[in-house]
Amino acid sequence: MSVSVRRERKDAVENRQLILQTAHDLFNEHGVQPVSMHQIAKTAGVGQATLYRRYAHKGDLCLDILDDYSNQIMELIRVYLEENRQAPAVERLGGIIDHWVDAIEEKSGLISGLMMAMESKMNCNDERGNFFHTPVYHFFRDSISDLLIEMVRPDSEHTIDTELAAHFIICSMSPLGYFHIKNEKGYSIDQIKQHLRRLCRFTLTCS
Repeated sequence: MSVSVRRERKDAVENRQLILQTAHDLFNEHGVQPVSMHQIAKTAGVGQATLYRRYAHKGDLCLDILDDYSNQIMELIRVYLEENRQAPAVERLGGIIDHWVDAIEEKSGLISGLMMAMESKMNCNDERGNFFHTPVYHFFRDSISDLLIEMVRPDSEHTIDTELAAHFIICSMSPLGYFHIKNEKGYSIDQIKQHLRRLCRFTLTCS
């Protein structure tokens, strides 16, 4: 590989990181909707042509930010599960729930804005906007399913499809559902965490 090609790739990586960090900071300060692609390019100090070569619209940019944040969450959960591998499965599952809720809470304004921006820009047939086709969904589904397998009672007369159960648990923890139950119904963060934990245990006791 030539020096010029390596330099070009390094520049592309640095530009991506600069654009994402700039957009993230602007979204945190002003919200997602008011921030324009022009404002992002100007604040980052890159040409609009450079920005649009990588991101056709703000929805594309939002997806990249979500991907980066999802990778951070997955790594956090991997470390948590490894450090607590000797703990009972029900406690590790509760830890996953706590980390997930904390992640949503930490980025609540950004996540809701990103979701609206993506909704307005993404084509219905665009797979990138489908959460159930993302690595983070498969990571959480597999992690929760494995823990449910550990938690199934040996003397249970019924079987449980742990992947399906994990899917519905993830659906119950969606950001939209979280925002609704917290803001419209007034549940606290701790109350939501405890109800989600009880939901998981109830799923197994009924099996």
